[in-house]
Amino acid sequence: MKKTIFILVFAVLALGIGGYFYFGWGKFVVKSGVINEDEVWSGKIHVTGDIDVIEGVTLTILPGTIVKVALTDDQHKGSGEPQTDIYFPKDPPFYHNEKITITIHGTLNAVGTPDDMIVFTSVSENPTTYDWWGIDIFHGRLEYAIVEYGQGNVGIQQSSDVVIANNIIRNGLGCCIGIGHSNQVSPQILNNEIYNCGHEGIDYAGGSALIKGNYFHLGDRRLQPEPKRGGLGIVVYKNTYPTIEDNVFEKLTTAIYFHGNSKYPEEQGEKVIVKNNRIENNEIAFGIDSDYLFEVVVKENNRLINNREDEVHR
Repeated sequence: MKKTIFILVFAVLALGIGGYFYFGWGKFVVKSGVINEDEVWSGKIHVTGDIDVIEGVTLTILPGTIVKVALTDDQHKGSGEPQTDIYFPKDPPFYHNEKITITIHGTLNAVGTPDDMIVFTSVSENPTTYDWWGIDIFHGRLEYAIVEYGQGNVGIQQSSDVVIANNIIRNGLGCCIGIGHSNQVSPQILNNEIYNCGHEGIDYAGGSALIKGNYFHLGDRRLQPEPKRGGLGIVVYKNTYPTIEDNVFEKLTTAIYFHGNSKYPEEQGEKVIVKNNRIENNEIAFGIDSDYLFEVVVKENNRLINNREDEVHR
């Protein structure tokens, strides 16, 4: 009898009508798998498995759309080996075949408004910082959106044809925006609020991006199991040449960390430009690895205010 009642209740809550489903948080559309023709998302979307938008296809997401991502991947794609980070050995293991990634091989057109932002979040009522992987963007624009509770949140690895502007990107265990680990790319990262990122706000391995007008801060150090090593603003790898301009860095472990490792060869004459930033109330303003060639960094008109240490060479 109890089993019959449960089935009836579930059927009512999860009733599908005309392609829509009703369960818990109202009417929504379920998405999983390959998108091979132009598509528009609006309203409430429940992503139950990896999304692959193929090359040449545009995914448009309208203002006010709420995308809730499941805790497990019904596509079961990716490696079953645990992903680990030697610099953060206390991180919980992350399995790509269990967690969901939204991959845009084509073009993303996700532009909300200040009053009607797009939201990418976990479906969980008690989310963690690694409920899903995040959004990997090959081409397109993400603007006026909230992206949260992904291990990586936003990845830009394949081309420079990406603009990330006016978003809130937060509450990730790893980096909130990962750039240039597969290819040297130079996207625009403009006027975002980037905070509560366990490892760092931006992890930048190769290219010449414009990183301008963003607000990096840390409000909850408990998000990272090893807080002494996390909570950085921007990590700039050796032989990577961004312009870091007009940003604010507050209450971080290190505002800008210059990493001695390099994925790409040196480019003669290229410079890292760090100018007109406000770097305030951080433990360290600039951290520099011993293997990093700090003479390539040009610092202009930065305001360093009340940091415990302004510059630390390791």
